[in-house]
Amino acid sequence: MPSKHGIDGFYNSKAWRKVSAAYMLSKNYVCERCGDPATICHHKKWLNASNVHDPEIALNFDNLEALCQKDHNAEHGRKHDTVVFDDAGNVTAVKESVETKDFKKKQAQIDDVIERAKASLCGLK
Repeated sequence: MPSKHGIDGFYNSKAWRKVSAAYMLSKNYVCERCGDPATICHHKKWLNASNVHDPEIALNFDNLEALCQKDHNAEHGRKHDTVVFDDAGNVTAVKESVETKDFKKKQAQIDDVIERAKASLCGLK
């Protein structure tokens, strides 16, 4: 499945594996937010189609952060949908954030109110 952000394969690239391993080692695999064991090398400025090939963003230590799974999930869960990759670095799924689910629920409620109002107005004619 192609990625809408054009970042398929990046997380399986030789350059990323080297940089992320070196960064995590430099932080002793300790989460920079809570001190728990870190398992994920996170990009502070998130990757997208326009910056994934820019080494100053994609491979720069200044844009990286060692995070535990909990803090990484919190980082992405608050702000946007989570993209799931397979072992080859290809997108396999997109998990909706709480905010996306809440937005869709509110949208459905608004649509329902509009439909009921339309039905009510049509019944008055």
